[in-house]
Amino acid sequence: MSTSQPPFQTIVSLSLNPAIDLTYEITSLEHDKKSRATSTHYDPGGTGINVGRALEKLKANSHTCYIVAGAMGSFLDTMLKRELKNTSSLQVDGETRINTTILQKHPQQQYEVNASGPIISPQQLDKIIDQFLTLCGQGIGVLTGSLPPGAPDNTYAFINFKLKEQGARAIIDAPVNSLQKALHSKPFMIKPNLHELEILRNKTLRNINQIASEARFMTQQGISYICVSLGEKGALLTTPDNSFFCNTPFINTYSTVGAGDSMVAGLAHAFAQNKTPAEALKLATACGSGTAKQPGTQLFNIDDMNDLLKEIEIKTLDI
Repeated sequence: MSTSQPPFQTIVSLSLNPAIDLTYEITSLEHDKKSRATSTHYDPGGTGINVGRALEKLKANSHTCYIVAGAMGSFLDTMLKRELKNTSSLQVDGETRINTTILQKHPQQQYEVNASGPIISPQQLDKIIDQFLTLCGQGIGVLTGSLPPGAPDNTYAFINFKLKEQGARAIIDAPVNSLQKALHSKPFMIKPNLHELEILRNKTLRNINQIASEARFMTQQGISYICVSLGEKGALLTTPDNSFFCNTPFINTYSTVGAGDSMVAGLAHAFAQNKTPAEALKLATACGSGTAKQPGTQLFNIDDMNDLLKEIEIKTLDI
């Protein structure tokens, strides 16, 4: 009789509007003057893509599902197939978008410009959703990022209902308008930042207890888990039983692009292994902090994880 452990639960990340992430590092940005980049990075981008890349680093049992278009889409597909073991793409008309980040050194500032992306038809949307659902099975489906032009604003709610029908769990991290439309579908987990949570609750939240209380209210409406990212102030995870808060380890922040996506990957990987909520929050925070240390849209270095995890302390709030 085999004594081997079953594989971790499958995690599938969906990216309906991926991008090429172009990052320029410059000394300073001056009005009406040409700025010369000191460094340039091209990376696969879009939140669902970043989640997939982070899951690959964590050696998760994962699959990345995405849409590509035109020459930029071919470039993106080539980069991803070099980096990810399991990919599934759908070709559509138009051109995959290019998102640009400018990192200014003096004074230290970060500027981001995101493009819209190609239009997707209802038939193409149905096809990529069917691929995604089949890959998910009864695992974890990660729904993140902006919707492409042509996709209904209730798309994530629709997909979540389908996931629940087949016994899968959804983690949703989306722009607040899409997230609002998905709440009635009662996803397994959502990951708003503080600003997004304030919009969802239509309140200004001034301390951890207020944040936890509002997240607790939302879990009582049927969302099992809510992770609220608080940037340098830490992160909060509200569960059906309690709320947990953790600090952010001390790091020199280079770029915050991809940090939230890395947190989502950490959460998904932990829950796929049946880790405790406290363990999931700790791993997620280490992944996010590790990514913030990296230039451009590069993600965390797995070799840093043990050191980062040692710096993170979990506090039970009893809220």
